[in-house]
Amino acid sequence: MRKVILVLALAALIVPAAALATKPPHPTTPASTNPTPPAPKVSYILHGTFTAYAAAAGTTNGSVTITLTAANHQGKLLVKGTSLTFAVSSKTKIVGTVTIGHHGVVKVRGPKSLLAAGVAAIVAQQVIDQGK
Repeated sequence: MRKVILVLALAALIVPAAALATKPPHPTTPASTNPTPPAPKVSYILHGTFTAYAAAAGTTNGSVTITLTAANHQGKLLVKGTSLTFAVSSKTKIVGTVTIGHHGVVKVRGPKSLLAAGVAAIVAQQVIDQGK
């Protein structure tokens, strides 16, 4: 009988000890290869008057120059009255016949919060001639 009580007492001590044993540490996450995510891309929709236009010819880019009169929320950092020149590729959608002096819209897509020089470095996605 003493042996049974001794075995039960040892078993009672072993069970809590096993339950309180430390768990292995959680594996660490490897360091990211890209510590800063890229800026989100937004559409800049710029309204104004065309002052110059050269169509794209094959793989050679053309250009369109617009004097700003208005912009969407993303273009709020751009100053009205400034003249911006954008590259026009063969993939740029041209709506209407772009004529100097006509009102129009230039749409570009790029990183958020760009200033005039940064926006002008982007190839235009769409150029719309709205007439006089």
